Amino acid sequence: MKSKNQLILPYFTAILLGLLINTSLSQAQSDNNGSKRVTTSYFLSGATIIPYPGKILSEYDILFKNGVIVKIGKNLQPPSNAKEINGKSLFVYPGFIDFGNKTGVQAPELPEKPSNFDTSNPSPEIAGIHPHFSSTKHYKFDENLEEEWRKLGFSMGQKLPEGQGMLPGSTAVVIYGNAENNNLLSSVQSQYFQFSTIRGLYPHTKLAVMAKWRDLYQNTVLYQESLKLYGKNKHIGRIKEDPVLDALIPVTQNSKSLLVLVNSELDQRRAIKMKDENNLKLILLGVNEGSSVIPLIKSKEIGVVLSLDLPKDNFTDSLPKTEQGEDYDARIKRGKNAYQEALSLASKYEKENIPFAFSSLGVDKKDLFKNISLMIENGLSKEAALAALTTNPAKLLGIDDISGSISPGKMANMVVMTDSLFTEEGKVKMVISDGYLFDYSEDTKLSDAKSQVWNYAAETPVGQSKGTWEFFQKDNKWEGTVSYDSPKGTGNKKSEMKDLVKTEEGLSFSFTVETNEEVLEVTVSGDIDQNKFDGKMNIKGYSQFIVKASKEEKPNKNHE
Repeated sequence: MKSKNQLILPYFTAILLGLLINTSLSQAQSDNNGSKRVTTSYFLSGATIIPYPGKILSEYDILFKNGVIVKIGKNLQPPSNAKEINGKSLFVYPGFIDFGNKTGVQAPELPEKPSNFDTSNPSPEIAGIHPHFSSTKHYKFDENLEEEWRKLGFSMGQKLPEGQGMLPGSTAVVIYGNAENNNLLSSVQSQYFQFSTIRGLYPHTKLAVMAKWRDLYQNTVLYQESLKLYGKNKHIGRIKEDPVLDALIPVTQNSKSLLVLVNSELDQRRAIKMKDENNLKLILLGVNEGSSVIPLIKSKEIGVVLSLDLPKDNFTDSLPKTEQGEDYDARIKRGKNAYQEALSLASKYEKENIPFAFSSLGVDKKDLFKNISLMIENGLSKEAALAALTTNPAKLLGIDDISGSISPGKMANMVVMTDSLFTEEGKVKMVISDGYLFDYSEDTKLSDAKSQVWNYAAETPVGQSKGTWEFFQKDNKWEGTVSYDSPKGTGNKKSEMKDLVKTEEGLSFSFTVETNEEVLEVTVSGDIDQNKFDGKMNIKGYSQFIVKASKEEKPNKNHE
């Protein structure tokens, strides 16, 4: 972890230092992975640039230097010391901004409970009330972890504090740039709040959390007034410092947002009540339901961050009649309605002209863009989806003057793609973060071949057998592998498909399975109806079983 002095180095001071050491940096060698820069100047030529949602610039050039965009235009002349990147046939978007994740953040060490511990009046730290704790102090830039986000196109993210309780700490904004550089953009961004309790301690219910918040807020206001009085009249007695109340002063003054994690519609209404009582600068994080609250959110101009952790579709395949139980149809209907509401919620916010950002908190990285695509299929426009990744989070974070779009004077944070965003052909080729170039061309080449992943289940006399089929198309020929649970009890195994024939209407192939006694020859054949497979699995010398499979919405190699 860098020292405090290094971490609080202001962004534009870093730019000034970059200008002063320009000559020495230009001599450095480069391996195009962001660890070094061949020069501080880069010239990306002839690309299709989407500087912000809804705007397209064809065959434009971008010059960026010392981590800042210098020029954008047609037929620009590259400086002699600039490294040129051929952008022909490539698409350039602003670097994506994740409004909330906890990657690299550690939980703080808390004091031990004293021997005379009172559960009804615990110390703030033990009760999860430590707004003076900063994510900065508990965050460590891990190149391997942040590389996973960068490969998805993210150049920046807001780090949320770890910890239980209602006020675990303040957030920080970090850049996914060079590991050796200062990657902290904002050390105290927002005050993080959650309707969370610590078992056995006060506040022990959500209603108690609300009551405790009112108490803290009023005490903070009184604390400020006492500090002002002491400043004018030192004879009234010195005010005892309170780190908890000190940390909440910016919230009461509306200079910092209160970022509230909401896991339900009821949580949203609780947070809105908090705003009504004290006129807070409120941002709701993790919104995934509650379309009925939208008019209220719009009228009160509340910041909104939608969750990309969508619910799973558990309603397509019905249970056997013997397992359905009472009110099965009604339960399925309620489940389907809730699922559809989650998928269409973003489009409803768009229709009401409410800007929103996205948070990856809780979502599996391989599902992130698949879930955005599901939102698009359910009414969200691609322009609004792009805004939720770029301009909207920048504005909510108050950093839209330096990030969120592509224009001269802003940070050189960009994602370079092989095709349009939100298309199957569009893959991340390069990411430019803080002016550092990270080249993922090799990853793109590996994923250029068409690929598909199917999840299968076969009914056997000893129970259901599950696994995946992975197909790869190279030189117009399909190849594939089968994964299955090893009969030897050695975990998951893979076997190469043989005699593979795959069309839009049907599929057949064979593979082998090694057991403790013999090698089994297995043949699969059946019909394909869009994304569903229905067929039979024949084990030579044994029986024939029914096998069904479904195709994943997006191959997991597109956005690993």
